[in-house]
Amino acid sequence: MTDHAQTFLDIGMKQPSQSSQTLGFKLIEMDVKAGTARVEFAGKPEFANPTGYIQGGFLSAMLDDVMGMMAMLKVAPKSFASTIDLHVHYLRPVRVGKIEVAARITNKGPSVMFAEADLYDCRGKISAKATSALAITPLQIKADV
Repeated sequence: MTDHAQTFLDIGMKQPSQSSQTLGFKLIEMDVKAGTARVEFAGKPEFANPTGYIQGGFLSAMLDDVMGMMAMLKVAPKSFASTIDLHVHYLRPVRVGKIEVAARITNKGPSVMFAEADLYDCRGKISAKATSALAITPLQIKADV
């Protein structure tokens, strides 16, 4: 078992979420302590608009997916992280093909954390940037009865 797989198992995740799988999620590298990750996604033809470029909502979902994953891994298993603010800047159109997202946690407070991510097209050119604020919510652990 890889270290990445064990990290997910430690917080009760056996595999990426269904939405991540739809986007073609493939973990390339991750450093939970540093709060960084690099993920490959599949820019599928069904994600494209009539001009042949990936629709911005799918790109936004990819950026949010990686930032959210890193936030969850930073606070699990005692808390849950959820996006409360997301800003995406689209720098160039993205064609169908391999897409990579590099994300990092930039700051973590007691109730909110912040993240940034860069999205690269199949040529390795930066195509979008995002910033995110994520709420940290403690999980309620039920006592055995």
